[in-house]
Amino acid sequence: MPEKIEAIEPWGVNIPFILVGLLYWFLGGVSLNLSQGYHPYFMMIGSYSLYFGMIMRLFFPAKKYLPLQVMALFLLGLPMYPSQALASLALLAVEIWGIRDVRSYGGRFPVNALVLSSPAASIVSWLLYPIYGYWLLVVSLLLYLLGVNMGVFSANLGVKAKFGVEQTPIFVLVLLTLLSHKLLPVVVLGYLLWLLWKTKKMKFNLSSVSTILASLVVTSLSPLLGETVHSFALGVMAPYFFGCIVYSTSRYNYQKVTPIPLITGASYFLRFVNLEASAALFGLTVLYFLYLFKDNLTFTSVRLGMSSRYLKGEPSAREVP
Repeated sequence: MPEKIEAIEPWGVNIPFILVGLLYWFLGGVSLNLSQGYHPYFMMIGSYSLYFGMIMRLFFPAKKYLPLQVMALFLLGLPMYPSQALASLALLAVEIWGIRDVRSYGGRFPVNALVLSSPAASIVSWLLYPIYGYWLLVVSLLLYLLGVNMGVFSANLGVKAKFGVEQTPIFVLVLLTLLSHKLLPVVVLGYLLWLLWKTKKMKFNLSSVSTILASLVVTSLSPLLGETVHSFALGVMAPYFFGCIVYSTSRYNYQKVTPIPLITGASYFLRFVNLEASAALFGLTVLYFLYLFKDNLTFTSVRLGMSSRYLKGEPSAREVP
């Protein structure tokens, strides 16, 4: 008799991680005025929480992985060393389990090496950041963000998606930032040229174009203005995260993403004038993101892993920007 294939039941694993991430971003903002020593740590936990939730939602959302997913959530949200490294180990275990399941079912998928290498990189980053600094944590996030957004830009701009060994140039560029943070704009420019490589015909999408151009402008000025980590956070991380999350969960709202990279970019430049105003702009961006994402914040959506707009079968939910 043929082997029975176990049904894969998805759930909204990204929701609790996103909520924990936003909580830590709030705590990071508060700690900026109370105790600056905790600010980068809390902000990084928040960023990694978004990353953990989305990589599992996009690639390993099955309920069968729930024990490891809950373990990763608990350890990631525990603010003490080396809890985040252990959470990354749990994430890697989910990834290995998920890939083995796909292969056992006879399934095949293009190898997005940038995305799939990020959990292992996360383990190393969280273990060694007390020695080498917080930039080490940026490297792991860059691997994921550039890899996963390739799919978003490919779908909306028509650029050719590249997998496996074709991603090697981006790996090299990201790792070169370990030598100097000021190479971040080189990574972003190289990523843009890499996206265009082998692309024969492009489409136009304002949300995708604004995201790419804003990241290029913000990071290009960071060697002159300084605060490279914040140029990454506000020029690349936040807009790339928010755009990818909205596109993958609430695609009908993706055309409304355009203001996000513009506001987060303005938040970076405003840091050098008024820190409180810069923080307020970032907070405004988060609230706007939650507005675009709100259809996923229901118990039914968490249980089934889909936006309530899709579950209700509303015609507007089927529209592709």
